[in-house]
Amino acid sequence: MNVATTIDPHAQVRALYGALLESEERFHEFKRQPALYDVKADQVEEEPASAAALRQKLNQRIQSWLGVPFDGISTVQMLQWRAILVEERFNVSVSPWKESNSN
Repeated sequence: MNVATTIDPHAQVRALYGALLESEERFHEFKRQPALYDVKADQVEEEPASAAALRQKLNQRIQSWLGVPFDGISTVQMLQWRAILVEERFNVSVSPWKESNSN
């Protein structure tokens, strides 16, 4: 009998956040990887081998930090992490601190 197991993606993200908050060294290691990830948005479907290897290495490191099943960061998620951590782009359109939101 096969028992299908599902892993809650939100629980995985919370576990990753916890691991990054627990160790500044982990955070900086995690932040370096998206900076080195040389993939453009139009290359998502055909990720270069060097980028795939970097992403796989990061996923292995995350797995070792968490010690629980982790699906791994996808190509699209790596681009999102790069935008947030490296390029420091945040969605501020609904920020409560943005001047245009105060009346």
